[in-house]
Amino acid sequence: MRPFYLPVLFCSCHALSQPVFHSDEILESLSSDGFRVLRSSHFPDYSIRIRPQKESVCAASSAQYTGWLDFGSHHMFFWYFESQNNPSNDPLTLWLTGGPGGSSMIGLFQEVGPCLVNEHGNGTYHNPFGWSKSSSLLFVDQPVDVGFSYADEGYALPSNSHEAAIDMHRFLQIFISEAFPRHLNSDFHISGESYAGKYIPYLGAQIVKQNNLYPNRPQVRLQSCLIGNGYMSPKDTFFGYWETLCTTQRGVPVPIFNKTRCDTMAANMPRCQEAVDICYRNPDPAICGAAYRVCYEGALGLYENETGAGGRNRFDITAPCQIDQWCYLKTARIETYLNTPAVWAALRPPEQLKTYRLYSPAIGQAFSTTSDGMTSVSSLVAFLLQNGIHFLAYQGNLDLACNTPGTLRWANALSWKGQVEFASKPPQPWTIAGRKEPVGRTKEVRIRIGGDKGGNENENENANANAKAGTRFAFVDVDLAGHFLPQDRPDVALDMMLRWITDAPFV
Repeated sequence: MRPFYLPVLFCSCHALSQPVFHSDEILESLSSDGFRVLRSSHFPDYSIRIRPQKESVCAASSAQYTGWLDFGSHHMFFWYFESQNNPSNDPLTLWLTGGPGGSSMIGLFQEVGPCLVNEHGNGTYHNPFGWSKSSSLLFVDQPVDVGFSYADEGYALPSNSHEAAIDMHRFLQIFISEAFPRHLNSDFHISGESYAGKYIPYLGAQIVKQNNLYPNRPQVRLQSCLIGNGYMSPKDTFFGYWETLCTTQRGVPVPIFNKTRCDTMAANMPRCQEAVDICYRNPDPAICGAAYRVCYEGALGLYENETGAGGRNRFDITAPCQIDQWCYLKTARIETYLNTPAVWAALRPPEQLKTYRLYSPAIGQAFSTTSDGMTSVSSLVAFLLQNGIHFLAYQGNLDLACNTPGTLRWANALSWKGQVEFASKPPQPWTIAGRKEPVGRTKEVRIRIGGDKGGNENENENANANAKAGTRFAFVDVDLAGHFLPQDRPDVALDMMLRWITDAPFV
C-alpha cells in the first residue's frame, strides 16, 4: 500500500532597482565563502546568506540569486529570479512544490522556472514560457530537510503544514525586508501544486493573521493564491477517482478501467467517504490513517498498486510511467544536474549537506505521524476569501493523483458567501491568444466581502482593495495535460498565470 504521505504530486537582464545591494555591490561585499550575510533588524536571531548566480548555472535571462535563511537550527534554501519585464514594479510570485517532502526545484527546472534542465542532465536552456516573464519568481525548498534546505542534527523537523507555514512566513518577512526591500511594496502571489494545496492555504492564513496582529512588522502584501492540481480535500480527491478512471469526461477516448473495476470502486466509495468524514470530525492520526486504508484498499489501490516504472502513471492516465515514484525521466535529471560539481561550486552548499535529493523521506515520515495528509483546508480557503485574497484552482485534466472531478466537487461545496453563485455556474470553454479551439473550461465569481456582517473590513489594508472590488474565486481546467500542467502545456500555463496576476478574465 502506498502511504498517504508519499508525494501526491508528488530577454534583457535587469539590475535591482531598490534593494539593499545591487548585483555589483554584492560581488564586492562577498565574504570568504562567497556570500553576503544580512542580519534581520526585526528578528535578531535570523540572518540570510545570499550570492548572485550566472547564466551558466541557469539560463534565466534576468538577475538571479541563491542562498539560505538561517534561524536557530533551521536553514531554508531559496533561488530567486528578477522579473524579465519590469522588476521594479512587477509582482513577486512564490512557488512551492508539494509532497510533503518534494523539492521546489522540480517546479523551477521542470515546469515554471526561467530555465529547464537539458536532456543530458548536465546543463540548462532558457524556458520561453517561464513564469518570470512579468513577475519576479521565488522558489523555496521547504519544510527544512527538503532539497537544499536542512536542519541541524538532532533537531525535530516540521510535521504538519501549520508548522511549515510559520517558518515560511518568517522567511518571507526577512526576504522582503532585508534582502530585497522593494518587495515590501510588491503585490505577492503564492503558487504551487499537489500537496501545496495544503501548504498554500496554511501559509496564506498565517500571512493574513500575522499582518493583522503585528502591523509594525514587515507586511507581506498577499494578493492571491493559485494552486495547480491541489490536494485540498482528500475526501473529494478520492471521490474523483471514479469519474477520472470510469468515464471519458476528462478527454480520454475510452474509460481507463473496465466495468468490473468501476463497479468495485463504486461499491466501496460510500464506505471510503464515511471513513474520511469520521477523520474530519476526529482528526486523530490513528483514525485518519485507518480512513486512508479503507479508501486505498477499496478504491484507490485498484490503480495505485499498478503504478511505477513500466506501469501506470498516476500523474497522467494516458502516459506510461518511465521511472518509479516520479514517472518522468526529466524529473530524475534535475537531481542529476543539481549534484554536478559545477552546480555545487556555484551554490556553495554547507558541509552539512552531502547530496541534493528531490524528495525528503524524513519529512514524509514526520508528516505521516500527524493527520495533516487526511484533513481538509476548506476552512482556511474560506478564511482567505473572507479576507479579500483571490483564489484560483487550476487543473490538468489527465491527472489522477489530484484529479479534476475531485477539485471541482470541492470548489462547488466550499462554504463561503460566493458558494451559491459559483456552484450554480456551468464551466465555460476558454482559450488563449492565437488559438481558436478551447484549451479547457473555467468558471469564476467575484464577491464583495467588505462591509458584510462577519467581514473584516477594517483588517488587512492590502486585501481590502480586493474585497471592495470583489474577491475572485476561479476554477480552470486544461485538456491534454496532467498533474504537471506547466510541463505538459507550458504556453497555456503561462497565459493562465499572467491573466491571473493581472486580474484579467479567462472568458
